[in-house]
Amino acid sequence: MNWEAIGAIGEIVGALAVVVSLVYLGLQIRTQNNETQMSSVHDILEALRNEVSAFKNSENATLYAKGTADFDCLSDAEQIQYIALSLGPMRVWEEAYLQYVSGRLEEKTWNALRAQYVDIRSAPGPERVWQLRKHTFSEDFREYSDALEKGSYITK
Repeated sequence: MNWEAIGAIGEIVGALAVVVSLVYLGLQIRTQNNETQMSSVHDILEALRNEVSAFKNSENATLYAKGTADFDCLSDAEQIQYIALSLGPMRVWEEAYLQYVSGRLEEKTWNALRAQYVDIRSAPGPERVWQLRKHTFSEDFREYSDALEKGSYITK
C-alpha cells in the first residue's frame, strides 16, 4: 500500500469521525432543549402552585371570592390584599408567556395556562386589578393580554 492510499483512508476516517461527532452533538442539543423545556414547565407550575396555595387560608379565599365578584365593595385594606393575591398568579402567567414566546415552553402547555388565565381575567375583580396594575407588566405581555377575548369565570 502506498502513502497516497493511506492518506486517502485517513481522510475518509477523519470525515466519518466529523459526521459522527456532529450527529452526537445534534442529539445532545436536542436532549438539552427538551430538558430546558421540562424545567421551564416545572418552574412555572411550581410557582403557580405556590401562588394558589395562598387560597388554602380561608380568610384569603373569602376575600378573593368577594373581590372577584365586586372589587369596589372591598375596603381599602382589603383591596390592597386582593391586589396582592391577584398579582402573584398574573406574574406567573406573564413569565409563562415570556417563556412561550422565547421557545422554552411548548404550545400545548402554554395553551392550557392561557385558557386558565383568560377565564380568571374575565371575572370583574381580576379585570379591575389588571386595569389598575397592567403598567407594571412587560409591554409584550400587556399587548398580548389586552388582545385576548374574554373567557368564562365560573365559581359554581
